Amino acid sequence: MVKNKIVYKGSVALEEYVLAGNRISILEGVLLFGVSNPYEAIRGLKKKGFSIKKTPVAMAKILTRINKNYKVEKPKNLPVSDIIMHEWWVSK
Repeated sequence: MVKNKIVYKGSVALEEYVLAGNRISILEGVLLFGVSNPYEAIRGLKKKGFSIKKTPVAMAKILTRINKNYKVEKPKNLPVSDIIMHEWWVSK
């Protein structure tokens, strides 16, 4: 039996990432933190009293941000400039 084992969840990492001043999208929540429902992590921050802002952005912007650290390729015919997603951040 393991006592005092620290469990570090992807949702905690996602929250820390956003609280550090970064913007997050659903795609990044899944790819970078393994969070199957990033919406829930964002709602959790709201419930804790943080002011969360949201804006629509092109999927191309999100893929560009992801590709600064990781290699993600889109399907050849996917119009990523036309697909609109959302990103969230903590308002200061």
